[in-house]
Amino acid sequence: MENQPDSPDSHPQPVLPDSETLWQQIAALPRPVWILAGGMFINRFGTFVVPFLTLYLGDRGFDAGQIWQVFGAMAMGGIGAMFLGGWMTDRIGRKNAMAISLLSGAASMLLLWQAISLPQFLVAAFFSGLTHGMFHPAAHSLMADVLPVDRRVTGFAVVRWAVNLGFACGMAAGGLLADHNFAWLFIGDAGTSAIFGVIAFLTLPHGIRATKSESHWLPALRHMARNRRFHALFFANLLVASLFFQWGSSVARLVVDLDYPKQVYGWLMALNGIMITFFEIPLSRAVRRFAPRLVIAVGYLVCGIGMSLNLFADTWVWVAIAVVVFTLGEMVSLPISSAYLVHLSPDKMRGRYAGALGLTWNLGNSIAPGLGLVIYEWHASVLWIGTLGVGMLAAIVLWRGAGEEGEDDSRQRGDGVPLS
Repeated sequence: MENQPDSPDSHPQPVLPDSETLWQQIAALPRPVWILAGGMFINRFGTFVVPFLTLYLGDRGFDAGQIWQVFGAMAMGGIGAMFLGGWMTDRIGRKNAMAISLLSGAASMLLLWQAISLPQFLVAAFFSGLTHGMFHPAAHSLMADVLPVDRRVTGFAVVRWAVNLGFACGMAAGGLLADHNFAWLFIGDAGTSAIFGVIAFLTLPHGIRATKSESHWLPALRHMARNRRFHALFFANLLVASLFFQWGSSVARLVVDLDYPKQVYGWLMALNGIMITFFEIPLSRAVRRFAPRLVIAVGYLVCGIGMSLNLFADTWVWVAIAVVVFTLGEMVSLPISSAYLVHLSPDKMRGRYAGALGLTWNLGNSIAPGLGLVIYEWHASVLWIGTLGVGMLAAIVLWRGAGEEGEDDSRQRGDGVPLS
């Protein structure tokens, strides 16, 4: 019989270690989590290209419409990657899928570096989206496999800590490299992806693997079709993803239009990673006592408020304030949403569920950067006011779209405890 969406009583309530200190909870995380954290720090430190791609293409003479096409091609590759990566994750194992993604992603960065014409950029961007996009379902699923239920929020927060520490350092370095020579961005990105690919293949476990018959997409899609809470998370995440992608497109253009060098943009984006490095883990611990959907919805709303503050930007200070507020929303929502997704999905469908949710980021990437640039060039204030509306709508969709079962949420906490 096909798996049905989980009910609140389908899993036992875990004993949550409230008596443990934060450091004791971190120290108790299993070894694969630390390997993932270390490898993702290396990889994110070298993820230079995409945040600076708008500026790179602008320097090469491409207009907003052409830049939109490149981001759209990358997103189309990412959409394919979610289906392919979700299937590979459940069928051939988590670490194999990660290694394939990282090593082929390194090659895609070198192809993007060598592109000259718009058609070449479109092909290279599609390949980049396809290869890089396969990583997320595998990494998310392996984390869920190795972490006990009561450690999941902490585990996801630790890995995000490593990712954002690498991002903060990488953005600061990337700004310097971009002002000097864009070629080093592509070389650094490819090199760090290849290094992590080797680390993943040699050191990580396979995780849960489904049989050939269990790994088909159709049963998973049927399960998702009946999972109302997943629908709400999917559409809310799609909305908020459009906010995240403005940092690499419209905000990048805003900083340049304020007559600051690329280095300033790099430091402003690094502020996001610095804040997450210092504050996300304790903040995740503090908010997990509340209903997960409420926490995620509030975080999404704060992201919209933060992005809208760029409306007042006449110096870098206002952009920095926008980064701070947006990052607060991100820190509140994303670790909880990662744990929440785990318990909306059966064990042997985790890769496909993560792949399906990953579609929201790729769909957002296909539309939001280019559309944001077009609106920014037409009337910037309309863009920034609109982002506030998007954040509000995402919060409403998540909270109200899952139905009237808020009392179930109120009995649970944000530790990844199963919720209908």
